[in-house]
Amino acid sequence: PTTEFLAPTGPIAKRLSNFELRQEQIDMAAAVEDAFNNSHHLIVEAGTGVVKTFAYLIPAIAQVALGKKVVISTHTISLQEQLIEKDIPFLQSVSGQEFSAVLCKGRSNYLCMRRLEQTSKKAITLFPDLRITEDLTMVEEWADKTKDGSLSDLPRQPAWQVWDKVCAEHGDCLGRRCRYFEGCFYQASRRRIANGQLLICNHALFFSDLALRQSGAPGILPPYDFVILDEAHTVESVASDHFGVSVSESSIRYVLHSLFTEKNRRGFLATLDNVDTLPAIAAVQTASDVTDQLFENLDRWLHEKAPQNGRVREKYIVENPLSPALADLAKSDRKSVV
Repeated sequence: PTTEFLAPTGPIAKRLSNFELRQEQIDMAAAVEDAFNNSHHLIVEAGTGVVKTFAYLIPAIAQVALGKKVVISTHTISLQEQLIEKDIPFLQSVSGQEFSAVLCKGRSNYLCMRRLEQTSKKAITLFPDLRITEDLTMVEEWADKTKDGSLSDLPRQPAWQVWDKVCAEHGDCLGRRCRYFEGCFYQASRRRIANGQLLICNHALFFSDLALRQSGAPGILPPYDFVILDEAHTVESVASDHFGVSVSESSIRYVLHSLFTEKNRRGFLATLDNVDTLPAIAAVQTASDVTDQLFENLDRWLHEKAPQNGRVREKYIVENPLSPALADLAKSDRKSVV
């Protein structure tokens, strides 16, 4: 039983000279073990110093020994690193049990070699800023050496404009038709995740996986038996982000500017032939104009008609010229690329 593992004469106490018996830790571990064995939900609030990671990892490792797959989701990168680099290796050595623990990252954390190749060819048009171009050069040099291919493996964080253009994307993936498929960093991570027994991820990836499954699309994570949500006080906001829909003026501006900016004639459309006659150029300008109109209308409504809490309780509070404009832009973009 888990309680014996944490006892004063247990394997952890024998390995750690400064081991302290914590009854709260033992109680929590026993409760987690019972929840696993009897398939019921459990909510635990543990105070500082309980070392809750051991209290749920030990029962989780016991389930892995029975052939179960366990997902541990956290909110912060620091806790994920602590689990994968410190706590799990220690408990693995103490228990003597062989199992695979995998840190799961989302697709956009990985470099796409095909997108990097395309971006490098268009760098002068896409990135007028010299500093940003230097970051692209850094990524190109790193791409020849990296074994992991993930953002955290870079010597330093590149400008977000660069990584946005070279990271793996769901809608831009050619799958097996891509000439880089065999060495694809993201596909390699998928294989590791599929074979992992103890999967460590963040809440964003966990709820992205749930949202994909709900929509009928293939999930990011493989089928699993149990889930542990650490740092659960952040779950509500993360779940809302992934199961809700949000639109901001800045996000729309970013998409439009990445397509074409009239001021400096930069963006994706500027890399195409006959740029001056492309219908998408005019469609970008129209979408930009109606974006101004929409958010001005929303601002006016907020100041003149909104309740004090700003909550919207009815549909169509202002006219929405943006949706049809973006639909027209999508059609013209397809014509421009084809």
